[in-house]
Amino acid sequence: MLRIVVLAIVLFFVLVPCFADTDVSPPKIGNFSLPNSQQPGPLIGVGENILAKHQTQVFLFADDYLGINEHLIDVVPVVNYGITDNLVLGLNVPYAASYQQGSQQSSGFEDAFFQMEYAFYNYSTLTFQDQATVVVNASAPTGSIYKNPPTGYGSPTFSLGATYNRTCVDWFVFGSPSVSLTTARNGTKFGNSYLYQFGFGRNISYKNGWLQAWMVEIDGTYHQKDRILGAMNPNSGGNSVYVTPSYWASTKSFVFQLGVGYTVAQLLYGNQPRNTWLLATNLGWTF
Repeated sequence: MLRIVVLAIVLFFVLVPCFADTDVSPPKIGNFSLPNSQQPGPLIGVGENILAKHQTQVFLFADDYLGINEHLIDVVPVVNYGITDNLVLGLNVPYAASYQQGSQQSSGFEDAFFQMEYAFYNYSTLTFQDQATVVVNASAPTGSIYKNPPTGYGSPTFSLGATYNRTCVDWFVFGSPSVSLTTARNGTKFGNSYLYQFGFGRNISYKNGWLQAWMVEIDGTYHQKDRILGAMNPNSGGNSVYVTPSYWASTKSFVFQLGVGYTVAQLLYGNQPRNTWLLATNLGWTF
């Protein structure tokens, strides 16, 4: 699985032609009525947070994974800063507001991480814009491995991903593969995870400074099994796929997004609780 994800990321560089930025841009209508940072993008997926140089964007993201006798509620403050027009540095500080699996409950800080995203490919015509980026991040073990459910991995993790999106006047499409690699501590290592995502959408209107759009995301995650104190945990790992429609609204300085996802496929190893629904929302301010 690791080879497949790494190969998919490499193909972004090989198959996407590295054209230079062009001076041709679509007219300021439809999805292009607002700057790039305020145009519709994924709710759940990786990256696509490119900003203008010295621009700052602050997000408050929240999600809730729901199942029978379980829920996982996260609140994630995010700060992104545009170092250049193509390079963004971000800080994410997730907080487990309420975790419940059966009779076990926990809450507290999760593993905070720095993220860097670089747009290595930009291309535009009079009818569309393309962008491809590479995303890397590294986390610190600020969460707890000892809580049940745990709120962290207990050791640093490292992620590598890539994104591609095409935005037209009315429609847009995006996708991304990524891999998250965990590290071991005292014989315990949570399984690596692999994300694969695809989505598309269309703007609804642009009136009175507000851009509205709808989109549908398909997000899949495959987790390898965990190793606890040197022994493989048979009740860990597996694959889950969600389909998440969402609503987008933005202005020149504000972003709002709300989505409801449903598990269309879930194959988990051993005896594990199953999630059925996903609720997610995102609020952002750009300055």
